[in-house]
Amino acid sequence: MKKLIALAVAALPMAAMADVTLYGTVEAALETGKGLKHTNNTKSTTRVDDTGSLIGFKGAEDLGNGLKAIWQIEQSLNVDGTTGAGTGNDSLNRWATRDSFIGLEGNFGKVRVGRLSTYPNSAMGQSDAAWIYGAGVNGLQYHQAQALDGRTNNAIAYDSPAFGGFSFGATYGFDEVRTTLPLTTTRSNAATWSLGGTYANAGFYGSAGYVSQADTDSTLTKSSNYWRVEGGYNANNILAALSYGQAKQYGGAVDALKYKEVALTLGYTMGALTPKFTYGKIFSATTAGVNMDATELNQFIVGVDYALSKRTVAYTSYGHAKHGVAVFADGGRSENTFAVGMQHKF
Repeated sequence: MKKLIALAVAALPMAAMADVTLYGTVEAALETGKGLKHTNNTKSTTRVDDTGSLIGFKGAEDLGNGLKAIWQIEQSLNVDGTTGAGTGNDSLNRWATRDSFIGLEGNFGKVRVGRLSTYPNSAMGQSDAAWIYGAGVNGLQYHQAQALDGRTNNAIAYDSPAFGGFSFGATYGFDEVRTTLPLTTTRSNAATWSLGGTYANAGFYGSAGYVSQADTDSTLTKSSNYWRVEGGYNANNILAALSYGQAKQYGGAVDALKYKEVALTLGYTMGALTPKFTYGKIFSATTAGVNMDATELNQFIVGVDYALSKRTVAYTSYGHAKHGVAVFADGGRSENTFAVGMQHKF
């Protein structure tokens, strides 16, 4: 009897953890190339780069009547040991740097609160999602960096169930700082909100998403925004994804910076091999009616993935990006990245 009691007590922690899922991704690449994101090197350098490792914990509890409590904590990692701003181990020493939340799920959909992605970040982006990359230009990093489709703190989100292939979602991030403009009584409300919808049927899909952040100009009265539409086909070993986006961003200035972008990605899986190609372009932006040639960018990426198993992929890729003006001290306009890497999901 004592042995049975001991076994029962020992099993209690396991029972309590039964609804918790541990998951993550470990990935890194050996890269060589010249790029602005790596200390503005004017000559090619070779480095080991973490390309997006993460660890997460999630779970759910059945509350009855079709209702579940859901939660998730997700954290970026850097297996290459890099720390500091702009890395998974960021300089603010935060935890739960990726989507982390608690909420409810039922026949009505999902409601969550926490640190959450905007709709374009969570439900769109096939052109860029095809690539595994870090700080190099073997992915659409400039398209992502200029858009507002990231994550929002202090947020609440709703995700609908699917209705005949159609689904939609919305996110609202509260401004809990409410900055007051110096020498005035003007108080900001720089809240961020997004919405979007997707229709998918037999491999074909189309999506549209919009993000807005209020009070981002110098007078705290005007909103920055970004919208993107995309569509294509992703089934039967074929990937074809086309996207077009536009943005208006103030960044604390009087006049907005307006730009347009387009990207096309093609891929085809042949057994364990998936060769891919992407072309991306950011058109010359304008501000107060003046062209900003420094913002123009033309980019292409070629590569191939090799599936070692269902959870492990080896890959090689090459990206080349040419700016509208010189970006390096030696007058160079181009960045390039050649990478050989590996990704494992658990």
